[in-house]
Amino acid sequence: MAGPEVSQSGFLHDYSQLKPYPEVEGAMLYENPAKSLKGYDKFIVDPVLAHFAPDTEGTAIDPDDLKALTESKRYQVVNAPGAGVARLRIAITGIKKSIPALNIEPRMKMIGAGLGGAAMEAEAIDSVSKERLAAIVVSEAGSRLGFTAGLSTFGHAKEVMDGWAKRFVERLDKLHGYTNK
Repeated sequence: MAGPEVSQSGFLHDYSQLKPYPEVEGAMLYENPAKSLKGYDKFIVDPVLAHFAPDTEGTAIDPDDLKALTESKRYQVVNAPGAGVARLRIAITGIKKSIPALNIEPRMKMIGAGLGGAAMEAEAIDSVSKERLAAIVVSEAGSRLGFTAGLSTFGHAKEVMDGWAKRFVERLDKLHGYTNK
């Protein structure tokens, strides 16, 4: 079972460059062949937005819950453009609430009945030239195997977003040749 449907919310200015991203089911990715993220080690992280397509279901989210979902404490950021600085633009474009009562019952959880998830659109832009470095559109459901995420209304959505951040850092580490050894 997937997360919220992958759609074009209008957050990105250009979707034509996106191609299927085989590492994540349902994701579409663009990486600039002439300008890799490898050349960037500093990031300006714009505030994460909620930018839902007009026909998106589940957009009625308590403002406090939305604030908790969109704040990021994982990244050290810079405030000014410069050489080696990329600007990250990120929008949550869909939220599918978990159904805690269904996640207690293992059979229901295994068929995905109570799973929640999230969808996003994001892009990295050179902070000086404004050239697009990478872009992604993705929607995912939470894990069927974990137990605690499904016990809160937005637990799976948070789990999915944490996974996005982790994969982004892993991808940057791989580009820069860093290993976990």
